[in-house]
Amino acid sequence: MTRRRSAIAVSLVAFALVFAACGGDDGSGSDGDTQDPAALEGESWILTQMLTAGGQTEIVDVGVSASFDGTTVSGNSGCNSYNASYEATGAQISFGPIAGTKMACAEPEGSTEARYLQLLEGVASYEVSGRSMSMNDSDGTPVLQFMQG
Repeated sequence: MTRRRSAIAVSLVAFALVFAACGGDDGSGSDGDTQDPAALEGESWILTQMLTAGGQTEIVDVGVSASFDGTTVSGNSGCNSYNASYEATGAQISFGPIAGTKMACAEPEGSTEARYLQLLEGVASYEVSGRSMSMNDSDGTPVLQFMQG
């Protein structure tokens, strides 16, 4: 089972790198002021990587998602549903209080969920490039990486 999980993780990383490389110029650019908040809306975003408490990048494969509608983000945080208000201007984004269901979660969903919600609260900016999105903390460090689902 460990070999299978490793193969899946390697495949996800390769998939993410291919999409990031093939994103092309969609006009969003990397300058924070050129991001269009409407690029967040539409398809669901699936979390592929996040920063661990130790500062390492971790592959996520437990079905964490985010859907944006212009004022609210909602999705699955691992095993529970969540939602929060948000405001995006250019590349800057901030989230209101996060509400969610409170089902008990098995591992690794439980620890993934706790870390995801903690990181989401601290997100200060984002960058959409093609079908991938990076959410960054106030220092500009990418803490959450998504692919459109």
